[in-house]
Amino acid sequence: MIVIASGTFDHLHEGHHFFLEQAFKIGYVLIGLCSDEMIADKQHPEKIYPYEKRKKDLKEYLTSKGYSYRKDYTIKKIRNKIGFADNIEDIDAIVVTPEVKENAEEINEIRREKGWKDLQIVEVPLLKDEKGIISSTRIRRALTGD
Repeated sequence: MIVIASGTFDHLHEGHHFFLEQAFKIGYVLIGLCSDEMIADKQHPEKIYPYEKRKKDLKEYLTSKGYSYRKDYTIKKIRNKIGFADNIEDIDAIVVTPEVKENAEEINEIRREKGWKDLQIVEVPLLKDEKGIISSTRIRRALTGD
């Protein structure tokens, strides 16, 4: 199976690790990595690593887990919430967190309009620790002293 897993993947943390692991359990992973332009409206965008650093960090992490670029996954730059899901027909599933599940539903609407099959939507819960939900936003807030 071919599965999409998209995100900003900034300041890689346990939540990202868990999310990606769920995608790799399904099959070959097309990772949609948000462009620098796409992240401008996020909280504390000045603390978000540039695209190339996020891509490098992601590849290094995945290599450390035994995954091979091109053999097990590829990384594609995305510039909007639909990403490449409306350009590649041969995709089976999409892994999402609850906060972006509606994006996957919108993607399926677009795919139906093209006569393509729906993507299986695999919802992955957000991880929590003693301080709450583990997120890059929380890390960036800590870096800025918020």
